[in-house]
Amino acid sequence: MSIAAFPLSPREALLQAYQGRSLHDVPVPAAVIDVAKVKTNCGSMLNAVKELEVSFRAHVKTHKTTEITKLQVGEDCKDVRLIVSTIIEAEQLIPLLLEYKKRSAKINILYGVPLGPSHVDRLARIGRQLGEGSITVMIDHPEQLKCLSSFKEKAGFPALVFIKTDSGYHRAGLSPDSKDMLDLVHEVSASEQQGHLWLLGFYSHNSLSYGGSSPDDAMDMLKVEIDVCRQASQHFKRDNQKPLLVSVGASPTALSLQNILPSAPSSTSSANALKDTLELTKSNLELEIHAGVYPIFDIQQVATSSRSFTSDPHDTIAVSVLAEVCSLYPSRTKQPEGLISAGALALAREPCKDYPGWGVVSPWNMPEDYRATKKDRIIVSRISQEHGILAFEDNNVENRELPLQYGQKLRIWPNHACITLAMFSWYFIIDTDTDNPNNIIDVWVRWRGW
Repeated sequence: MSIAAFPLSPREALLQAYQGRSLHDVPVPAAVIDVAKVKTNCGSMLNAVKELEVSFRAHVKTHKTTEITKLQVGEDCKDVRLIVSTIIEAEQLIPLLLEYKKRSAKINILYGVPLGPSHVDRLARIGRQLGEGSITVMIDHPEQLKCLSSFKEKAGFPALVFIKTDSGYHRAGLSPDSKDMLDLVHEVSASEQQGHLWLLGFYSHNSLSYGGSSPDDAMDMLKVEIDVCRQASQHFKRDNQKPLLVSVGASPTALSLQNILPSAPSSTSSANALKDTLELTKSNLELEIHAGVYPIFDIQQVATSSRSFTSDPHDTIAVSVLAEVCSLYPSRTKQPEGLISAGALALAREPCKDYPGWGVVSPWNMPEDYRATKKDRIIVSRISQEHGILAFEDNNVENRELPLQYGQKLRIWPNHACITLAMFSWYFIIDTDTDNPNNIIDVWVRWRGW
């Protein structure tokens, strides 16, 4: 597979059809992204890592677009570090990375899945185009070292390597002090001495952080991620003084850094413990934070409450699914219901620990007294392939009517933006910082395939 096997939607034709039109006048279901919120979210992350003097690696899997990648790393970035979850993402990033390279920026892509034999040829082709030092891979088994010898032969230079370290989620990686880890580190050291690879460091991503409910929960989980990678790093010795890199983070834990900024410090025991761990790590290792869904945000991220908000955290959500009320059922069941033509293939069947639904109706195009609080909000309570059923989340209140009308357009906040956006080939872009926040200002095409 390659880019040619997954052609992109025709952006110019989409612009001609939709640019300047109102969200009220376009076909549904559709994915809508508010670029104003994306810019704010990306800016907050870049400011946090800069203030804390740690490195940053942006994951592009949520949106899979050139436009948001630029916002994640910054226009003037001189050290562009990215993560992809599919090789086609890396192939699509080549033109952008060559642009940064022309501006004398260092560039590096991490393929974020443990290396398989079928990945080598395409990664080597990407490496030949981007140059030495541009490709990092992830390993957690000695057999993968055979692929690294093949990569060097085909790319003309050795790949950089992260050893995936398990911090409790058990999706991929090895426990830091396990025999498997010790054996793998030994073999990596031997392969490095033979020139087949260069160990960049240890990498962890703990999705258990999505189960948290407070800033302290997220900070505690980030400390765990850092600690297991620091622990694993002690097993590798190298003669020169170039520090190993500890790369950690999921969006909840990465966002939790904003709780300990020198400009707005928290003094909880969790915050103090995390600050101590950061300083200890930076004393002899390079600390890198990675995250992906944070530019877009979603209902899952709101539920984790990983950082303190000075306003409604829902205001951070940049993505919504535009839908339409296709029918109303005021008395079909005990509680009133409505139907939208957006189900599992538009919203995704991804649960959220915070409530029993598949999306939340945002205040957009709703009555002024509608609030997205748990007591008053309307949720997508049931879904099938192309149908979504709307109902009040609080179903204990009787004699209550849904404030909806037949044909009304709605914007639904999804539970998990990564999965929801995978259902769409392009996004309608709006900007709520303009005088016409409902008008489509651009269409961004999403990369497809593997």
